[in-house]
Amino acid sequence: FTHISYNDYTVVSRNILEGKNLSIKNRQIPYCMFTDPQLGRIGLTSEQAKEQKIKHKVVSLTMDKVGRAIETNESKGLIMAVVDVKSKKILGASVLAAQGGEIMSVLQMAMAGGITYEQLRYFIFAHPTYAEALNNLFVELD
Repeated sequence: FTHISYNDYTVVSRNILEGKNLSIKNRQIPYCMFTDPQLGRIGLTSEQAKEQKIKHKVVSLTMDKVGRAIETNESKGLIMAVVDVKSKKILGASVLAAQGGEIMSVLQMAMAGGITYEQLRYFIFAHPTYAEALNNLFVELD
């Protein structure tokens, strides 16, 4: 994976040139398979959350309920997220959809920034975009 190698380089160069003490331990590694539709993945699966004894929920939304997907006639697939019941943080996500890697990247940034699913549920996304699906994805939680 090119993106992992580039991140390795960034960590090493910043440690050497800037005197940082950065580590690659515990970093979230995203991946995207450029199939049709794309598959984007980040973070924990439900099974991994169970193994770590994290009380969690899994939420999903089929792409035929996403306005942009309907408009572009690319409504195959789904978005699935694993969320922590207590902290309301997103633990992981899988996106099998047109622009699945892009949608996954929005969830990755939310995870890195500690943004909860409650915040994403009510976030104002531009219309019509694939990111707008995140409002509907989290609407039925709680």
